[in-house]
Amino acid sequence: MDELRSKILLVDDDRSVLEMLDELFSDDYTTILASSGPEAIQKARENLDVACALMDIKMPDMDGIEANREIKRFLPDLPVIFHTGYPGDYLEDEIEATEKPFDYVLKGDSIPRLTRSVKHAVESHQLKHDNRRLTRYAEHNFGIVGKSKKMGEIYELIRKLSNCVASAVVLGETGTGKELVSKAIHFNSERRDKNFGILNCNHKNSDLVESDLFGHKKGAFTDAKDDRIGLFESANGGTVFLDDIGDLALETQNKLLRVLDTGEFYRMGDSKLRKCDVRVICATHRDLDKMVEKGDFRRDLYYRLKTIIIELPPLRDRIEDIPFLVNKFIQQFAIEERCRPKIFDEGAYDVLYDHDWPGNVRELKHLVEALLSLTESDIVMAEDVHAYLRRKPEREKKAQTLNEMVDDFKKETIRKTLIKTGNNRSKAALLLGMDRANFHKLLKRLELEDL
Repeated sequence: MDELRSKILLVDDDRSVLEMLDELFSDDYTTILASSGPEAIQKARENLDVACALMDIKMPDMDGIEANREIKRFLPDLPVIFHTGYPGDYLEDEIEATEKPFDYVLKGDSIPRLTRSVKHAVESHQLKHDNRRLTRYAEHNFGIVGKSKKMGEIYELIRKLSNCVASAVVLGETGTGKELVSKAIHFNSERRDKNFGILNCNHKNSDLVESDLFGHKKGAFTDAKDDRIGLFESANGGTVFLDDIGDLALETQNKLLRVLDTGEFYRMGDSKLRKCDVRVICATHRDLDKMVEKGDFRRDLYYRLKTIIIELPPLRDRIEDIPFLVNKFIQQFAIEERCRPKIFDEGAYDVLYDHDWPGNVRELKHLVEALLSLTESDIVMAEDVHAYLRRKPEREKKAQTLNEMVDDFKKETIRKTLIKTGNNRSKAALLLGMDRANFHKLLKRLELEDL
């Protein structure tokens, strides 16, 4: 049973406090006790899977701050909560800026405050561990790149969806990677050894779409010169990915609904009822809600599909992923074209951060490939990016009020500052000339708390 429980390291030089903490947490966690800084370091080395450390600060010989620094050398992602009874001896803002603790709890604070902090620290550690695994798996196997919080949420959804058989809808603007996410779900599921069928539904001729999906019998329509099996037969036992589902004709939507409900279908021009076992994942950049209201999309099919929805963020909402994406595209291009890789100057990245990215990740990939081909220097500079983007038509933006423009400027400035400080909010506040409390209020007002 203990193997399934998270380990937490409790550190305090006061034996009575240590025993109290052990009694408080031992029902929910495997507790590891240390009564000094050096002992804490040794216990951490012996338990590299520890999920959280609750660290007293004021201890003889080696205080908790020094012990934290030593532990972070070999466990850099370990969330550490400083727990002190001497708040006047240490400045919380200074500790926040220099040590980056997960939290800072006074010994006089309530028990629920302390237990909640430890719970959140353990959950954060587990989420980071799972997301790192999913991030590596997604990138190495499916080309999905990104370490932002938004992409971490997508990886977690991929993990959950891979363990069930329900249909799903992937929503997102053009170029956000809907097909890649669908492949990740399939190849991470028990259906991975079966076919993954893909169909783009935006054909103009509905007969061709139905033929691709259900197959046809010879003579079913003008160009049906031979019998043909469809996607649902060829992917039986596997997954079918339908892109641009919003473009399906209403009659075809009705046949798709039958497959989802019963697994049954007819080939075009054939009277034999056939069955299949497929998981259906759909994608669209269109607003299905509005299409349902207009009568362009079947309401019953919509509700059948929308059980599980994945909304992919546009690139402009996760600009912190741009360096990782650029690096990935540089490596791919260098391998495919057998050429020497180039680097992007910091000023070039600033231009990329400022761009609106109407074409999302696909547009960024094309930009990187173009600049690697066109730039004579081994370093891509800001002016190179500017020159390329000026050739691209800019998406029209709606008129904004002065306050809206100011808020947009503040949002972009905060995003860039957080990227530069590694998401350390105290450092970001200092760089922006703000105190920590007002900076947090600004984040809340601008709806940037999740960054």
